[in-house]
Amino acid sequence: MNKSKKNPVNLLARECMVTALMQLLKEKPLSSISVSELTQKAGVSRMTYYRNYEKKEDIFIFYLDDLVDLYRESIRKESLRENYYDKNNLIHCFYHFQKYRDFLESLFQSGLGHHLLMAISRFVIETWQKLEDGMDHYYELEAFSGTLFNVYISWNLKGAKETPEELAQIIYDIYCPHNGKHYLNE
Repeated sequence: MNKSKKNPVNLLARECMVTALMQLLKEKPLSSISVSELTQKAGVSRMTYYRNYEKKEDIFIFYLDDLVDLYRESIRKESLRENYYDKNNLIHCFYHFQKYRDFLESLFQSGLGHHLLMAISRFVIETWQKLEDGMDHYYELEAFSGTLFNVYISWNLKGAKETPEELAQIIYDIYCPHNGKHYLNE
């Protein structure tokens, strides 16, 4: 992360642009939103926009990167690194998704939802793939990333009625090798 991204004034401007873009997406598609309209709604200059982004999509992509960094920091503070399918990790993950639900909905609405899958996959691989692990473990982690992504999408589309604890239990039952409901080894 470069120094300009960490500058508090710059962070505030970026937050304002994310919020403005989310609000504008409620009125029209991303392709119809002009940079002038976006900067005016955000209360920032065009120069601020171009100092931070090359295109409007970057607003969401960079913010998603920031959310992954926040998540990484939160699991470090909570000491949540047991294994990728640990229930506490899963609960924490779905609470994080829930906290940023409006942003994630805007990401999908703008046609950029695949970036969430890529971010989840990068995080899972960086966190749980070791050099000595074989390709089978790599693909298992990629499958797990897809599980998180698809369960989040389904949960969101159905109104997010289940609790993060209920979702964690469902995924845990799929991935936990010591649980009678472990579906992957049947």
